[in-house]
Amino acid sequence: MKKYILIMLCFLLLTGCQTRENIDDTDEKLYQQYQKYYTRLKKHKDFVTSIDECSISLILNKTNKNNTRYDIIIDQPLHEMKNIKAIAYIKEEKKYNPPSIGLLEEQSFSLKPNVIDKEKGIYKGINLSGMTIYEQFSVKLYLTYSYQNKLIERYVILYGDAFR
Repeated sequence: MKKYILIMLCFLLLTGCQTRENIDDTDEKLYQQYQKYYTRLKKHKDFVTSIDECSISLILNKTNKNNTRYDIIIDQPLHEMKNIKAIAYIKEEKKYNPPSIGLLEEQSFSLKPNVIDKEKGIYKGINLSGMTIYEQFSVKLYLTYSYQNKLIERYVILYGDAFR
């Protein structure tokens, strides 16, 4: 009986270690994806203030610690937007990490007009939330999604003023 328990413990230990390695590999791939998007966003020069495919808005709120919380809302798609990935960046910000969606998680996010099915990853809208020490700033957004089996890339700049 002791041998049986010892063998089971060894088996559980070995499978636990193997599972952890797989998680580490997945985490590393997701982090590399995040870094790739962040680098592309920082290097890009031409930005638009809006896109035709959906609504993108910037909402600002002051926090108790004199920071500004910003939320980038992506919603109201005109057509299906599958596998959305996005990252936002404030050039001057050094204290807080750039927020993202679809880059550091395995979950897929999609938008489809008049459809909400969270089990299938289809949402009414998605949100990137970040913090900044600034009250007036511009936030750059790199957004990708699939449409009719094509990868669509958009670079958007939004302007924030917490005084308004």
